[in-house]
Amino acid sequence: MNQRLRLLALIGVPLLTLVLYALLSVLFGEQNTLWTAGMFLALLDRALGVLVFLPRWLSWAVVLFFLAAGARFLLWENGKVSEGQRVAVVVTAAAMFLLAAVVPPLFGAGGSPDRGAWWRPDSYRAPGTERVSDGISFVWVPAGRFTMGSPNTESGHNVDEVRREVVFPRGLWVSRNEITVSQYKKVMEKLPEIMASSFENPDFPVIGVSYEEALAFAATLSKKGKANYRLPREDEWEYACRAGSDTPWSFGGDAAQLPEHAWFAVNSDKKPHPVGELKPNGWGIYDMHGNAAEWCSDVEIRGKSTTYRVYRGGNWEADAAQCRSAARGIFPLVQTHPAQSVGIRIVHEP
Repeated sequence: MNQRLRLLALIGVPLLTLVLYALLSVLFGEQNTLWTAGMFLALLDRALGVLVFLPRWLSWAVVLFFLAAGARFLLWENGKVSEGQRVAVVVTAAAMFLLAAVVPPLFGAGGSPDRGAWWRPDSYRAPGTERVSDGISFVWVPAGRFTMGSPNTESGHNVDEVRREVVFPRGLWVSRNEITVSQYKKVMEKLPEIMASSFENPDFPVIGVSYEEALAFAATLSKKGKANYRLPREDEWEYACRAGSDTPWSFGGDAAQLPEHAWFAVNSDKKPHPVGELKPNGWGIYDMHGNAAEWCSDVEIRGKSTTYRVYRGGNWEADAAQCRSAARGIFPLVQTHPAQSVGIRIVHEP
């Protein structure tokens, strides 16, 4: 009996691993398989750490101990125990998994709208975590909530910066930098027609991009790459820009500090600059307040029929007020030529 059980374990464990790998690959995509498995282990680690109030390294040691003990039981001890003892082991294991599912939300390990759903380990990833996907660096923007828009008392406030609370039950990946000339050209094989040749530095943000061209870039990259990409919604853009702040700019309310964070009218010398040269915001995202403005997926209708596309962020020609986190830009759909200073930032969900 023991010999048969050992043989079954030796054959069955690798086979089960392959089956699980194939299942995870189908559900989450091949590039996310190991990450998904790691998130599952991290969730168990978090649950066990809450249960026994241990530091993570020690709770990992406990997890490994139980795994080793379980493997030993299956391979060597199963035939030496009574039926009642065998049932007790199975019930204990089931109880541990049940506690791992129930205890975390009760002890504050999750369940809050500010942190995301406790059963989604991705909601606990540290803000600013970096990940490269299809040659583009992305930064993790966590689940949470914020107040969109600006108060009437904020200098530069505009009437369309309406205050409202927005909740994000899930986090998302936001490109760390604006899409560069070289990245755009690699995907689309050519640059926008109106882009000035003097701005074709490969590390400059691609500009002069129409809304349709921005959508086409995300769609083409999704088709060629390993994930689904899109333009951010306007509330996603502002949430990522603020990085937990509630001040005119992500770094605070002192406009004198803006040249450290943004290329705008004061310091740009009337031209864009290579991405990522100035200070990022609190979540490690660069050039949200200047350099190039960025298309959002939102469409806005004013009056009876006038349709506008929305873009956000300051640009190298903007003043400080136009570079605020809440500042908005709209572009009429009927206008045939694209805005010279508008570029692209993309997102993808986990």
